[in-house]
Amino acid sequence: MAHADMNFDNLECPICKGLQEKKLFHDKVWGGEDGDVFVWCCHCDVVFLCPFPDKEKVDEFYSNEFGTYMVERSGEMEWDNIEQQYLNLSKRELPLRSPVLDEYLVHGSVLEVGSSTGFVLDYLVGKGLDCHGVEPSKKHADFARSRGNQIFEDFSSVSQKYNNIIHFYVLEHVLDPKIFLNLCLDQVKPGGRMIFEVPHREDALLSLYELSGYRDFILQKMHIFYHSVTSLKYVLDSLSLIYKIIPGQRYGLKNHLSWVIKETSTSAKDVGFLSEEVESEYKKNLIESSYFDYFTVVVDVA
Repeated sequence: MAHADMNFDNLECPICKGLQEKKLFHDKVWGGEDGDVFVWCCHCDVVFLCPFPDKEKVDEFYSNEFGTYMVERSGEMEWDNIEQQYLNLSKRELPLRSPVLDEYLVHGSVLEVGSSTGFVLDYLVGKGLDCHGVEPSKKHADFARSRGNQIFEDFSSVSQKYNNIIHFYVLEHVLDPKIFLNLCLDQVKPGGRMIFEVPHREDALLSLYELSGYRDFILQKMHIFYHSVTSLKYVLDSLSLIYKIIPGQRYGLKNHLSWVIKETSTSAKDVGFLSEEVESEYKKNLIESSYFDYFTVVVDVA
């Protein structure tokens, strides 16, 4: 059946469980199989992978295939060199994450779900916090352990409660976001917080500039869901959570010009010099216009 003729009328949304109208969001999935598509639920506004993956396939991917997948997808983080990856992620991500963590973390203990190489854990340990991680990738978990971190393979190995649960770019990967968030919240002590980041589906490259090359690249099989503010609020409100959403912009004008001019993620130096002031103002304007590329959510636990 041609994609244009696909009928999603009887397809249940994995978020709202509704059979309301669904529309084809994109007919390609980077790294996916022939016939894989992304579908938009018109009721809760989430975009999800179709056919929907099963747990066994997802678990196998993150245990054994994630590193190989990322080597093929991006050279930016040097995914085949874990020590360099640790340094690159620290340099790129900590300036974005640390202001929010410094402001909103409750003093005490932290569990990071999806702790990767442990670069966030190392930062927080340096701030005097007692930190543990959960990481399904054996390669990444072993590297973090080699730096002195205690890393659990999965939630079933975690027995204690924490003052804070944090996770960055995890929610879009899990099969049932509501169950996952509840698992996290069950591990938070009263008066604690859950802090997490999620990519924003309605970023500038996808929703404002509508770049076909970027659309083909960013809509990938590793992301089961793509959230807007509306769909994320639907999930959070269904759990009766007290939360704050903080918009953020990771990529600047250099990166966006590269995509606009060449429809590729080539180095920013190829599009010339731009000052930090210009980059900062551009990011600020995108946030104010609601075309930001990620958001951080801070949830208070009673």
